[in-house]
Amino acid sequence: MYLKLVLLACLLAFIAVVFSAYARLSDAGLGCANWPACYEENALKQRQVRSADTVLRTHDSWQWKLQNQVGLLMGILSIAICAIAWRKRVEFRQSPLLPTLLVGLIAFLAVFGMTAFSYLPRSIIVPVHFAGGMAMLILLTWIALRHMTPSIAVANNVRNWRNASRLGLVLLLIQIMLGSWVSANFAALACTGFPLCNGALMPAMDFSYSLERFGLPLSAEKLTAIHWMHRVGALFAFCYLSWLSLRIMALEGMRTTGIIILVLLAFQCVIGILNVSLGLSLVGAVLHNALAMLLLVVMVILNFRAQAA
Repeated sequence: MYLKLVLLACLLAFIAVVFSAYARLSDAGLGCANWPACYEENALKQRQVRSADTVLRTHDSWQWKLQNQVGLLMGILSIAICAIAWRKRVEFRQSPLLPTLLVGLIAFLAVFGMTAFSYLPRSIIVPVHFAGGMAMLILLTWIALRHMTPSIAVANNVRNWRNASRLGLVLLLIQIMLGSWVSANFAALACTGFPLCNGALMPAMDFSYSLERFGLPLSAEKLTAIHWMHRVGALFAFCYLSWLSLRIMALEGMRTTGIIILVLLAFQCVIGILNVSLGLSLVGAVLHNALAMLLLVVMVILNFRAQAA
């Protein structure tokens, strides 16, 4: 029963993160009738500085309502998982710390979601929500794997790749957060063309940042810098994770894991290139988010197997 609840929560966490991306991107204007004019108009509005008489943003579309229902169900499941983990901690021989952290994380995201949309800029809300969603998915995946340990074949030879797997997970997390930073600042269309950005390998960019100008609209050079950093991060992550997957594939019992990582990487890069080359679309952007979450889950599994070994 406990494992089924955890697996169901894992599935819901994945759906919540991906559907949150869909609701956020559709709210930003992706998929609208007069694309890309509507996207640029929404970007301009949401970059404006807030004043005392600014009308508070409300999210009453069916996407956000459904997202709230998924979040409510996640909260109920997390409380049930935490209660079972505490009650059966002796039987499971496992600390209930992770399920407790999960409940605390979901409570924080719920409070943040109820207050942040009214007072904080999008550039803060999106990364915080994305980081929270990733943390939730990682925690649930690790809890499920820990409970499934007796039935998981652990390859002892993957123990030597523990640090390399951790570094791969860190690089992936950084790259995903760079992607959320691009989305938060509407910088997805700041660079056109591939592999060049606006026709240059090193376009005009501005990496400066001032707390005094926090919340003010970003210049085109700053948006280009954000997008360019995401591209560079993608190159580093792709090269390292490709190398890691090839080395993992050579280990006995780890071939499938290595192949899955390599296939997800290939699809992720193709979708990212198509989004830039053909113009950002709602389907392409959501799929880009979904593939990132799948890759994250597989990297967590790899790290768990390396740790268990």
